[in-house]
Amino acid sequence: MLKKMGLLTAGLMIVLLVTLACNSKSPSELSYTAPFEIGVTAGDFLPGTELQYMGVADGMAEVYIKGQRALKQKADSLSWEGEVREGVLLELDLRVLWFDESTLHVGGTAKVVIKGASVQTATLPEAAALTFGNAPVAYTVKKGAPIPGTLLIYEGRTDEGARFGGTDDYPYRKGGDSVVWTGAIKDDVWLDLDLRVGVYTEQSLTVAGLASVWIEP
Repeated sequence: MLKKMGLLTAGLMIVLLVTLACNSKSPSELSYTAPFEIGVTAGDFLPGTELQYMGVADGMAEVYIKGQRALKQKADSLSWEGEVREGVLLELDLRVLWFDESTLHVGGTAKVVIKGASVQTATLPEAAALTFGNAPVAYTVKKGAPIPGTLLIYEGRTDEGARFGGTDDYPYRKGGDSVVWTGAIKDDVWLDLDLRVGVYTEQSLTVAGLASVWIEP
């Protein structure tokens, strides 16, 4: 059992080092980079963006990027950067996976930056126009500070484990235990976190795991 816990903690620390760049720059700015895949129906825009699929032309996918026509073949790049709603920036780095007369299917990565985040408890919507899942995150949280994107405050090390404020549920977690959170981080922007506790001391805590973001442009 102890060997398994040691491996789990080591794994968490590796994730922490690899994904440290995902940390927010300030408590009110949150950043997530996630794999992303979506299908766009001919005539429609990719939600919240200026990428529009028109159909097949000359055997290639006819796409308009900010109003400019671009013919794309399978595996070609398709990028876009802009604001999908106030204070929510989206950077897409995609490739054409396949297309036909009715649908363009693209996949790659998406970086979402939320400026002026305002965290509150909320349930996730049943669906949203843009959904980004499995974004790796890792944070080092000082005593008295919240885990970014949540109302969970690290209150220090105790005999029962790391203690969290900001919740009415059982407040203690030990190394390798899960920390989950669901809430809203801006109007029509929701966050779901599934984290694991890494190393914790009286003064700080490390957590790492996956985040999912829902956006209604």
